[in-house]
Parts: sequence; structure tokens; C-alpha cells
Amino acid sequence: MLAHQPLASASSPGQWLTLPERGTVFGLRMLLLALRLFGRPGARFMLAIVAFYYALFARKVNRASRAYLGRLYPRVTFSMVMRHIRTFADASLDRILFALDQHHRFEIERLGQEHLDDLARKKRGALLLGAHLGSFEAMRALARREELRINVLVHFKNAQKISALLRAVAPDFQARIIEIVPDDPLFVLQVQDRILAGELVAVLGDRVGLGERSVEVDFLGGRVRFPVGPYILAATLRCPIYLTVGLYHPPRGYSLFCEPFADQVVLTRAGRDQALVDLAQRYAQRLEIYARRAPYNWFNFFDPWVST
Repeated sequence: MLAHQPLASASSPGQWLTLPERGTVFGLRMLLLALRLFGRPGARFMLAIVAFYYALFARKVNRASRAYLGRLYPRVTFSMVMRHIRTFADASLDRILFALDQHHRFEIERLGQEHLDDLARKKRGALLLGAHLGSFEAMRALARREELRINVLVHFKNAQKISALLRAVAPDFQARIIEIVPDDPLFVLQVQDRILAGELVAVLGDRVGLGERSVEVDFLGGRVRFPVGPYILAATLRCPIYLTVGLYHPPRGYSLFCEPFADQVVLTRAGRDQALVDLAQRYAQRLEIYARRAPYNWFNFFDPWVST
């Protein structure tokens, strides 16, 4: 499979970073070959077979998908699990096409674009808070064409093969990547430089990294742990946060959303902990709304719930 996250299960916050990539370089190159020979429809057909295999034989993936979908539907069937995995595969495939600047293949709806335009006009840096929900690449691809400078803050520990292939396919598209290195604070300085330059930095807020500070919040009828790093970063850099989501609608539709989340994050010594909980909870509430809008788009194939 092709993605920045593995198709596997993790039982504790941050453990997903230690999981091996399922995709191999050979498999990824075969996918590129299928794209060249048969186009996107042929590649999607091939991925449908892969999705069926995962739904049938990858028990941890199947179990994680059912645990999530069971919070949205009264009954979860095998076909629903397969649809969930196939949606993930399609969105992952499209990352390549967006990297290759082939956005014309898709029908793209944009809501809240005026917020990004306003930031660009004012040359004001900001954090774009996203999630493993649908695809952020569609927004980044269009932003590149419009000369919006969007950088992406990501973990590469468990996606090195995928990242290397994308760099080979589209080096310009991968240029604005900032790698999170927990033991090295240099990446924070990189983020600061980009923000001060009036650029945008995207970060995902629904998955906890190893050793990363997190809080417990309500999400889809259960309790999950979400990281608070993005809010601490925004407070430190004194920049606003915008929530961004790119929902995928098969076979080739995308809805891109951008909405204000926090114009300013202030963390006082006395109220710091509660403020972080409140911000993470508000994020979880907005994420739940979008997840219910496109249920098969949430691509966390592990069990993130602490309790029901």
C-alpha cells in the first residue's frame, strides 16, 4: 500500500511509528507502471484487488476498520471494510498524481479558499491543522500552482520507502517537507523560519508520536489521545491555526475545506493544561463532523480509543 502511514495495528500512542511499511519499492514501482500503461482506472482496479486481499487476510487491519466503522454504523459488513481500505488506497494513489501536477484528472470543490488567499495577501504565516482524513495533497497541489507556500511537517520514520519514491517522481513537490525528529529540535527552528517568512506549515493533529505530549478527549463516542504539540507550537510562534480537510469522493472527486480554528493561542501558566485540553477537544469535535460527512476517509488503521 502507498501512504504515509502503515496498514497495521498499534495498541498505544506512538507505537504506529515503529510499525514497518507494508508497501515495497517493487510494489510501488509496479503501481507507477500500471499508471503509465493503463492510466488511473487500471491502477485503481489493481488496488481494488490489493484492498480485497487486505480486507480478507490482514486481520489487524480488518479489526481496526470494524472498530472505527462500528462507531458510525449499527452493523459493519466485509464490503464496508473493503470499501474503507480501497478508499485509502485510492487516495494514496492520487498522491502520486497530485505530485505529478495532474490535478486536472479530478473534480475539486473548494470551500474556505478565501482564508488562504487572505493569508497570502497579508504575507502572514500560519499553521494548517489537518488529519489522516482524506488527502491533504490535493490542497497542496493546487496551492503550489497558485504560488501559496505550504510546507508539511511529517514523521518519516515508518514511510522512508514511500518518501524516497515520491522524491524521485516529483522532487519539487517533496521540497517543502519538514521532517519531525523528536530528539533534534532543529525542525522547530525550520518551522519558525517558514512562519516568519509568511509561509504556511501543515501538521496533522490526530496521531500521537513517540514521547509526544497528548491529552485525552471525546471522539466518536469514545476517549482517544490526541497530541497537543500543534497548539504549543502556535502559542510559541504566535501564529494562527486554520483547520484544513480534503475529503475524497470516489471515483475522482475531492472537497477541500479550510476554516479558522484559532487566531491566537495563549497558554498561561495557570490555565495551560486546561487550555490544551479545550483546544484538542474542539479539534476532535470538528474532526468528528468531517468524519461523519465522509466515513470511509479516516485512515488510522489502528485502534486509537483509550476507552468507550
